[in-house]
Amino acid sequence: MNRVSPSSIAEVVALIGDARNQSESLWFMGSGSTTQPDGRTLVSTEKLKGVVDYRPDDLTVVVRAGTTLAELDDILREYGHTAVLPETAPNRTVGGVIACGVSGYRRHRYGPTRDRVIGATIVTGYGEVVHAGGQLVKNVTGYDVARLVTGSYGALGFIAEVSLKLWPEDLAPRTVSVEDPASIRRQLYQPIAALEIEDGGFVYVSGPQDPALGGSASEGFDWPDPIDESVVVAVNVPARLVGEAVRQVRDVGATRFVAQHGVGVVDVGWNEIEESQIVDFRAWAESAGGSLVIRRHGQLNASLSRFGSAPETLDIQRRLKELFDPDRVCNPGVLPGGV
Repeated sequence: MNRVSPSSIAEVVALIGDARNQSESLWFMGSGSTTQPDGRTLVSTEKLKGVVDYRPDDLTVVVRAGTTLAELDDILREYGHTAVLPETAPNRTVGGVIACGVSGYRRHRYGPTRDRVIGATIVTGYGEVVHAGGQLVKNVTGYDVARLVTGSYGALGFIAEVSLKLWPEDLAPRTVSVEDPASIRRQLYQPIAALEIEDGGFVYVSGPQDPALGGSASEGFDWPDPIDESVVVAVNVPARLVGEAVRQVRDVGATRFVAQHGVGVVDVGWNEIEESQIVDFRAWAESAGGSLVIRRHGQLNASLSRFGSAPETLDIQRRLKELFDPDRVCNPGVLPGGV
């Protein structure tokens, strides 16, 4: 498999132009945490690293796609800032996180990653460079292409740079162990997060005073370990159904899970599971108005759909793909419905 690592946007433009002329397709890769298809040239962001522009007073930063979350955190920490990106994946790249639309556990307080993307520089399937959004929050006007490419899995183009809205780091962060995180969450005003795992629950708070939660508290945010079992899925349901989703997860014998109460996301991992159980679990999630996305197939049949049933927005996705990448150069087939 051919792999290339461009060190500039101009090189990306040339790569996409060549692929288009030769009727070939490319696969864009950040840290390599997602499945890589055979037979395509891999375009790695590993040489597109670093901060382009950091404006601490404006709470914004422009960063190249190949910068890891750990590298970005090290830069922002000096000024007491955070991009509120996933907390337990330091080796993932900023571009990869944006492309996959992945949010961290602090989403309960700060909203999803999409809310912090205020600008992006992408190279479309035409080989054209598009600067979307703005560097300052107040500059964002018109159709928000920057948010559109968030969660696009690279299907609309190569994400080269991203402009992010920042937040001050939480003061006096604490992790409180509780028996019923769902109930405790409802007693608080905007806790950082309320998580339930296979053997307990935790509420994450910050501020000068400890609320009376009836559990033991420790300093700092003690996040659950990443789920790295052979089969990993993300279950998305209406927030009110997280408790029912947890019951479903336990019924299918999950090895690990992390449920985000108040958000509607449950990440689940198994060392072994029958394919029929995944199919049934997905059917329940979809009947509840949600979805089940396979993050890691493990021993499951590779033909088992990653996303499940095609969304109602499938026609819109097809039209967008046609607008940005009519020759299907950029990660073709990666979106739901094979778009």
